[in-house]
Amino acid sequence: MNKLIALVASALLLVAVGAVQRLRPDADRVYQPLSSTGAVGQDVRTTPYTVRVERAETGRELELTGILDKKEKRATKGVWVVVHLTATATQERVQLGTVELEALNGTRYGVTDRFSTLDSADLDPGIPQRGVLAFELPPDAVRGTVLRITKARYETIFRLNSALGPGVEVPLGLSGDAVPTVTIAEGDS
Repeated sequence: MNKLIALVASALLLVAVGAVQRLRPDADRVYQPLSSTGAVGQDVRTTPYTVRVERAETGRELELTGILDKKEKRATKGVWVVVHLTATATQERVQLGTVELEALNGTRYGVTDRFSTLDSADLDPGIPQRGVLAFELPPDAVRGTVLRITKARYETIFRLNSALGPGVEVPLGLSGDAVPTVTIAEGDS
């Protein structure tokens, strides 16, 4: 009888160990940034900055309007997603850091490097700065995208802030329908 009890207890222990191993999150999930979430039009506060997404729009072509109304068009093989936002540093000069759009399937897309956007601007404490972030996405990846901002970059001090650092998450509520042209004024970027 004691052998039977020991055998059943061992079997139950093996099942419990297997369940714990399956439920344990992987390293990527354990060390992902601690994100503050919000909605379009809402201030999302973190330690280094506050971000408010004003609106997001999509277009098949992007038109940059510069000084003296000089216009320059930028085509893409996919769709432009332009996010209009306001960001304010809370304590010291900082840059937004890593800025990405995450599609429903988990694929992440970085900010375009074809012109400068708010992700590379220095944010000074207490001074709101308006600007845009522009992304090029495949048309089928637009619906349900979430803006993710992590790994703030500080000017004066090297900090290891990728693991468990602050982050911002804002679902953009985009339907996937794109207008022919989205326009950005030079002062917006």
